[in-house]
Amino acid sequence: MLVLEINGKEKSIPCQWEEMTIDYYCGIYQIIKKYQRTEEQKKEDEGKDLSKFFFVQQTKMYRELFCYMTGVSEKDVNKYPVDDVDAVISSLDNIMKDYEPKGIDSFDVDGVKYYFPMNFFSEGTFGEYIEANQLEMGVEYLKNGRFDILPEQMAIMCKAVDEEVDLDNIDDKVAKFRKLTMDIVWEFSFFLNKRTTMCLNAIRMFSEQETQSLLQS
Repeated sequence: MLVLEINGKEKSIPCQWEEMTIDYYCGIYQIIKKYQRTEEQKKEDEGKDLSKFFFVQQTKMYRELFCYMTGVSEKDVNKYPVDDVDAVISSLDNIMKDYEPKGIDSFDVDGVKYYFPMNFFSEGTFGEYIEANQLEMGVEYLKNGRFDILPEQMAIMCKAVDEEVDLDNIDDKVAKFRKLTMDIVWEFSFFLNKRTTMCLNAIRMFSEQETQSLLQS
């Protein structure tokens, strides 16, 4: 944690994956994404001197990030030393690097241990499978990418021992999972991508074998 004195009080600012919740990270993601240039805009920018424009945009983004991360209002941000703003923005360096998965397969929430769905495709119900995949299908329309849907996917797919998920009454579990820290969320994301790739490879191999059998018959 980065600790600063804000309005006479110590303020702890998350700067590691294991210190920030999904909601906190999504807030940062939204701000940064707002100032990113699209591919179309980048093409339009070619050959133009936009150094002043980019400086202004960067300054606006830094101000917005500082306010979000510290709770300082926009009208008061100009009162803070440049060193404080620089320290807060620099604290994001740790999460700009690619996350290195550690290979965990469980996590604790409110004293309950939940396990990643090692055998979801063989043991999960068809309703759970459909629900989890419907969430995945809508990811392109979500403002925060798949991080918006991961808490609900995890609530459906990650279970405590002998837990039966009630898809009609899952909101409380989703709310709890939204408090998970980003290291756990990244681990699940890597896990899910790996399992999905394994399933797709198995399906492709089976399809190729079936095709060869048909051609030979």
